[in-house]
Amino acid sequence: MTAQRHTVPDVSVIVITYNDAARLPRAVRSVLGQTLKNLEVIIVDDCSDDDTPAVARALAEEDGRVRSMRLPANSGGCGAPRNAGVDASRAPFLMFLDSDDELPRHACKSLLLEAETTGADFVMGTVERVDEATGTVTLWYPQLFAERRVVDGIRAEPELLFNCLATNKLYRRTFLDVTGIRFPEDIHHEDIVWSTELFCRSKLFAIVPWPVYRWLLAATPATRSISSRRHELENVRQRVTAAVLSDRVLASTHSLDLKEDKDFRFLSHDLRLYLGDLPQRDPAWISEFADIVIPYVDTLEPAAIERLTRAERVCVQLVRERRGAEAALAAFELGGRHSVPPRAVTADGERVFWGTTLPESEQGRSELDVTELHLAEQPLSGALLRHELVDLQASRDRIRLHLRTYDPGRVLDGRTLTAWLRIGGRKRAIASIPVQMAPVTIEQLEERGKQAPKGLEGQWEPEEPERTRIPRMAGAPGETGTPEGTGILEGAVTISLPDLEWPDNAVRPQAVMISLHEGERRNLRPILAAPGLSFTSVGTVGSGRLVLEASAELPFRLTARRLGPASRRRLPSVAELWRNLLSDLATPRNLGRFYRLVSTVMPVNRRLVLFESAEGTGYTGNPRYIHEELQRRATGLRAVWSHADVPERFPEDVDLVRRDTFRYAWTLARAGHWVDSHNLPYCYRKRGSTRYLQTWHGQVLKKMGMDEPRHRAQPSLAKKYAEAVARWDALLTPGPDFRRDFAEASGFGGELLHAGYPRTDVLVRHMEPAQRERARRVREFFEIPAGKRVILYAPTYRDGRRFSGDSIRLDLPALAGALHPDWVILVRAHQYDRFAVPDPLGCLVRDASTFPEVNDLMLASDVLVTDYSSIMFDYACLGRPILYYVDDYERYASAQRGVCFDLAEVAPGPLLRDPGELVAALDRLAEITERYGPRYAEFRDRWCGLDDGQASGRVVDAFFPEVMR
Repeated sequence: MTAQRHTVPDVSVIVITYNDAARLPRAVRSVLGQTLKNLEVIIVDDCSDDDTPAVARALAEEDGRVRSMRLPANSGGCGAPRNAGVDASRAPFLMFLDSDDELPRHACKSLLLEAETTGADFVMGTVERVDEATGTVTLWYPQLFAERRVVDGIRAEPELLFNCLATNKLYRRTFLDVTGIRFPEDIHHEDIVWSTELFCRSKLFAIVPWPVYRWLLAATPATRSISSRRHELENVRQRVTAAVLSDRVLASTHSLDLKEDKDFRFLSHDLRLYLGDLPQRDPAWISEFADIVIPYVDTLEPAAIERLTRAERVCVQLVRERRGAEAALAAFELGGRHSVPPRAVTADGERVFWGTTLPESEQGRSELDVTELHLAEQPLSGALLRHELVDLQASRDRIRLHLRTYDPGRVLDGRTLTAWLRIGGRKRAIASIPVQMAPVTIEQLEERGKQAPKGLEGQWEPEEPERTRIPRMAGAPGETGTPEGTGILEGAVTISLPDLEWPDNAVRPQAVMISLHEGERRNLRPILAAPGLSFTSVGTVGSGRLVLEASAELPFRLTARRLGPASRRRLPSVAELWRNLLSDLATPRNLGRFYRLVSTVMPVNRRLVLFESAEGTGYTGNPRYIHEELQRRATGLRAVWSHADVPERFPEDVDLVRRDTFRYAWTLARAGHWVDSHNLPYCYRKRGSTRYLQTWHGQVLKKMGMDEPRHRAQPSLAKKYAEAVARWDALLTPGPDFRRDFAEASGFGGELLHAGYPRTDVLVRHMEPAQRERARRVREFFEIPAGKRVILYAPTYRDGRRFSGDSIRLDLPALAGALHPDWVILVRAHQYDRFAVPDPLGCLVRDASTFPEVNDLMLASDVLVTDYSSIMFDYACLGRPILYYVDDYERYASAQRGVCFDLAEVAPGPLLRDPGELVAALDRLAEITERYGPRYAEFRDRWCGLDDGQASGRVVDAFFPEVMR
């Protein structure tokens, strides 16, 4: 035995069990294997009628730290066995463990040390949820445990009420004894009541950010825990009862000031669990569910209901109005801010409501009002479409999907579109398969609804759909949003499984999407499984299987995954083998060696120019306009552009080479001129006879070069940067400040070309017909209606937060409700960040982050909103208003990158800190333009003095003297 019974343990772990003989040993051994050895395990058997008592006795005989006890009668819940365990425990600290779960190895020791260090009443930590069927591990409410901290009572962080588990905590026994907290014994979901009282009575508790509990989700439904049996209406009743008891706890502990937060937790967690399952429930179940929950929901704080997303409020209201079928439809998309209505109805020609009938009550009208979605005003990219899978048939090697698309705003009406089904992510689809689609009327839908769905039964004649166009939808458009006006398309797609490309590593569920195209515009949305369509379709993919199903991670969205061995693949050709080998060998070290070898044996070609802009991500910036000037002069120089695996962003007549390949290294070694806007890869040392023009990519506000914090903090990185700068033969400068703030800060001592920026030439000449046409094409591409004004929002990225979305500081939903309706916002996220338009904001916001030419966006805009981006200097060439949204200016200027000058002293527009200030500034734009006129002129003279529309010619004359010969 590892411990004597008379030894006082540090921690008592109470393991409750009922008819769980198979899993009990795993739970107990996860405790006995803890790095904290001085502990005890108390097994409390809730009067099991299987082998659990014998298993518990055997565990106690194996290790003296284990004690087992058995209740005389089954309590039917978890409260009684837990209370019994508390009464029998001997340690000054307690933990609870369910027999179907386990503890991570360091849970007891780490929590005990935290409790002793902080003096907290209890300590709680992260919960890992483990899907035993797939092995997938997710964290339960990870945001609650993101930081290690001590909390002075629940009022300091009321959102912690969401942690309603009893099992992820270590408790101080004296705290429980003094407060008298006990588990209620006559209900399920007793954790909710226990945790509510725990938080209300504690003055000090601690949080740790590491996993302290492993919640194992059983693969077999029959063995799932009580909390997972949401299909049982008694489970719903018990949860509502627990919520009522929690309200009594708030009253008895004088904590009614927490009721709104507790109500919000009930709505967005407890009730939300059941709402998310509604598509699986029949109308009778939903009706009885409403009878149980709605009377309690009606007693909750209105402010708590207002805190729900619009999608959640719509779903609750549809349940309240006993519109069960529509509530199930709304529940499909509870994960988003808004639920896309398959149909909508208009009242008084103005307000639009979810569903096919008008709400009868004022409350219903308020909650179901979706006017703010602007269904009929969305561009194609933001169109709120709903794609449903209504039938599916499978054979040995084919799967046929019957799809239906609802377009409540009739955004698709009159367009010429191409439809594709995509399996896989946004960047690279596993498959793109053409879909045949055609209009369908309401009458046809009703007639088909009388027929039983085919489901998975039956076969069909194989057919290969050709790429087809979606015609104009039949029927009069009608009143926007009426059921008669809702656009409905039906489609069919046949997936030939043997031809389906499926990478060996693509075993996780892949989203199945519908992609609608109109030229370069695209709408990409998921396919939902229609209510009542329950299936798991399995087809053969080589020696493996393709499974189409609803995913646990994306409820009721169609996903595909492959099971079994990899599909049979043909032997690759010699060319494919060679390409794969070269790709594997193309490391920076090998590319550098190859470059040096070519440089040794091959002469430089003085007529070859390598162009690169934005690290190969586009045909843009100063290099573009230098290239076009060379083309205009017909110099005979051969230009090659590098691309970072995005060739579609370049003109078709441009000679391309992919970055970071052996051909790229070959071209660099042979080129007589390099023209670049950032920095070519460090592994290439320039040849003496090659000329390198560094154009850079903007004037500077933020600290650059050796003044950057990262270069000061990392000498090795600073050395690499210095070596890269030493390759430059000439540096393009747009003004005198640039020499000090960038050239000298970078340690550059070579030739400075004081020529201005070629990329501003078109901005200076913005009144010319060619530039007006460029602006018109931008407005057409983004479907900006005539008469609308355009805000270009272009912030820079934040150091240490690349690709986090942190640079998008504007609260776009807040702007949507306050901004004048004649504005449209083009969001240009930095290439080191990311952005996606929130679903309901497509009428206001367009994502212009990947648009190939930022100059065209500036030409199409009426005002610029930026922060610390160098776009401000280019935009001044237009003479149009500039507003600065800088809510983090002090932090950015001091704690982050640092700045070369105080923006507040020189900015040609106001510095704004919140959406309200921005809206007010846009409403007074003419007044602001006049007030900042003198400063704008000073700003333009200082930083745009060389920008006169002729910079491209001056650069070519200076850097390519052979052109003049």
